[in-house]
Amino acid sequence: MRLQFRQFVTLATLTAVEATRQPIFLLLTTTCVLLTILTPMLALYNFGEDGRLARDSGLAYQFVFGLFVAAYAACSSLAREIRSGTASAVLSKPVNRDIFFLSKFAGVSFVIIAFSICSVTATLLSERVAERFMLTSKTVGYVTDWQTAGMLVASVFLSYLIAGLLNYKLKQPFESTAFGLLIVGVLAVFVISGFFNQLGDFDPFDFRVQWRILPVSILITMALLILAAIALALSSCLDTISTVIFCVAFFALGLLSDYLFGRYAGTFIAPTLAHMLLPNWQHFWMSDALRRGGSVPWSYLLSAAVYTVAYIIGVLCLGIASFRHADMK
Repeated sequence: MRLQFRQFVTLATLTAVEATRQPIFLLLTTTCVLLTILTPMLALYNFGEDGRLARDSGLAYQFVFGLFVAAYAACSSLAREIRSGTASAVLSKPVNRDIFFLSKFAGVSFVIIAFSICSVTATLLSERVAERFMLTSKTVGYVTDWQTAGMLVASVFLSYLIAGLLNYKLKQPFESTAFGLLIVGVLAVFVISGFFNQLGDFDPFDFRVQWRILPVSILITMALLILAAIALALSSCLDTISTVIFCVAFFALGLLSDYLFGRYAGTFIAPTLAHMLLPNWQHFWMSDALRRGGSVPWSYLLSAAVYTVAYIIGVLCLGIASFRHADMK
């Protein structure tokens, strides 16, 4: 039992490290963070609510870019190893196929959670940067937190610069190093910004962020974990490109589930089964609940977590059954 646990941890760690070393993963994460940062700086309207555009855009970026991060990381971590023969070499050792498969999901899950932490932190700061009306002894009017915005942009370029220097001097892998430094940089800006107000003046420590964004981001992360489980199950019998295409199609059907199948549920068997089996991604997109100071109840978050765990367990069981009969090169 101890040996199996050690094998699981080792394989999961290697999966996470290998995923972060893929250039496309770093590019997707960096693009997500930069777009989140730049949105409030380029916005011309606030749509009747301060920070709403920055908040909704940041959450949308997390969902869209996370879709490709989850699908690519999950399918490439398994399909590529099956195709290259790495999986066959590992399984020739005393490594159980079930442990190998589950460790892949654990490693990919860690990568998705790391991506979500970076994305939601950028979203919280982006909402803080957004233009809002202030009435103080010094300022009357709309103010943008340019200091925090500047630190955020600088943290991205600084992480790339340090990663490049470490790669040149110490031969550290550039992609994974830059990704780690990017997370550290965004979190550092998050802490430093707490010592200043929106005007850039030193002020007693207060994060001044909308914590109610956090539950919505957690729901998006749950959806990405479900998608990663689906991608991993498909990659046991399909190549990377085919798996990504199926995942995008699965995502699109889930978004249209109520329209395509929901109205016929209970009347016909096929639409009823499709509506039951397809995850309705709309239940994980609760950005509209934040309008006018609203929030997502933690009871809803708990219900979504139970559904996510149950769905992932079901999909992984199917994936394990498929992987047991997969041909290793």
